[in-house]
Amino acid sequence: MAASNRQSTNPLATDDQLNLEALALRIVGSPEVRSARERVRPLLLADRDASTPDGAAGLDRALDQWVMGQVVSVINADPSRPKLLWAVDNTPRHWFGQIFPGAAVAIDNPDNVNRTGPLRGDWCYELEGRFGDPATAQMSINVTLAEDGQLRWGDAIATLTNRDIEADSEGRFTITLDKSPDNGRANHMQLADGPLQIAIRDSHSDWGQQPTAFTIRAVAGPEPLPEKSEQGLAEEAAEGLEEFVNFWLGFKNTFWNTPPHNQIVGPNARIREGNWGTQAGGRFRLAGDEALVIVTTDGGADYTGFQISDPWTISPTPLYLTTSRNLSQSAANPDGSYTYVVSLVDPGVANWIDTAGLHEGWFMLRWQNLPANADIDPLVREVRRVKLSELAGTVPLGTPGADLAGRRAEILKRVAQHEARSAE
Repeated sequence: MAASNRQSTNPLATDDQLNLEALALRIVGSPEVRSARERVRPLLLADRDASTPDGAAGLDRALDQWVMGQVVSVINADPSRPKLLWAVDNTPRHWFGQIFPGAAVAIDNPDNVNRTGPLRGDWCYELEGRFGDPATAQMSINVTLAEDGQLRWGDAIATLTNRDIEADSEGRFTITLDKSPDNGRANHMQLADGPLQIAIRDSHSDWGQQPTAFTIRAVAGPEPLPEKSEQGLAEEAAEGLEEFVNFWLGFKNTFWNTPPHNQIVGPNARIREGNWGTQAGGRFRLAGDEALVIVTTDGGADYTGFQISDPWTISPTPLYLTTSRNLSQSAANPDGSYTYVVSLVDPGVANWIDTAGLHEGWFMLRWQNLPANADIDPLVREVRRVKLSELAGTVPLGTPGADLAGRRAEILKRVAQHEARSAE
């Protein structure tokens, strides 16, 4: 069935989304990209993480995610015909007759729906949106600096969050984007010269929340750019793959200055990204009989979550294992704090972060839409590696527990709620 004839109330199932996914699947299967994948595979084999058991096991999965990441960046890079693409997610989705395997780059968060699109200061744009029902806990829109043909996260030059946006009684709003200053106007983002990227992040504090619906269009500017052929896109994706993979290998190998295992970096405000959030995290390394105990507070944030990833910064499946948690998936201690336990086996604590069999990898905590002038230092109270046999005497008094029936119920709920994102 042609994409133009599809009918869906899912705000993510736009014609642009489905058509771009179909194009990406054709491009990633092209001889040019398949050959380029094999040419860059030795880059991962030469990396330090390839010599570890967990790194070796996840190598090809990471490579496939990065290959698709390169492909989607190339096929959606025309600022004269901007489209919004939901892609920074490694969970495969089967919808409308196609299976999209995901395209993640670094510690992707299953609480997030991330959509990106190309912009340039030569054009003026309108972004129309409507908050979901129920709306996500936090939504941010960033305009960031980019590179031609290699759209990546960069320094933000303009930021709006759901707290900033003026919407009507039905949750609808229009945002203008051009090089003029706002001069007191609401819902305006000032652009700069050169290649830019719009990055929209819907963060769910409950997977029952609905992402914001969006459409974007150029409303003024020069003549549209010449459209590229499918063959040309395949050649461009293949040509740039080595640079793309090297970029994300470099990110992994320099992130937080490669901190010692089982220690935490931060909390740090995300100043470069518009200061809409705060993050903390680090690397874990655990034996089968060990656990990493992290006690935090929510700080009054609209959204907070905890995620892990493998050594390549690719997150394991969030559906069938509790490899991540947001506040609706977490139980508070009697004093309102939260005890998270990262371990390979179920510790019997409610907020178990399952490593999916990984002995080492990355972990990240996020707080978004904190109260103004919030003190972020107390957000993390404790980080400690312990033996599982010592856990009961280590966690705060009154830390909630969990049994097998509770685990089964939360997994079934996770699967049902996450699969609703790709419902037809």
